[in-house]
Amino acid sequence: MKIGDLVKVKECPDFGKNSRLSVLAESCSCFFCATKSNRIGVVTAVAPRNSFHVMFDTGMWRLDMFDVSRGDVKVIRSASSQGRENV
Repeated sequence: MKIGDLVKVKECPDFGKNSRLSVLAESCSCFFCATKSNRIGVVTAVAPRNSFHVMFDTGMWRLDMFDVSRGDVKVIRSASSQGRENV
């Protein structure tokens, strides 16, 4: 990941009552599910400890390179390919 990249966070697995559930065990309580995010964001800045600040449709969140290596986050459009053409 680098500043300007467009990233997508994968959907939460549905393990029924064994997933990250709220106290009432009715729904996932992660940031993305709780805010009903579309899970697509833009990397806006470098953060400490191999992390990046990413702006999503529902607010800022911090992702790190471990999220990428685990496959939880995917770069769907690299900053180097956005709006640039061969001159």
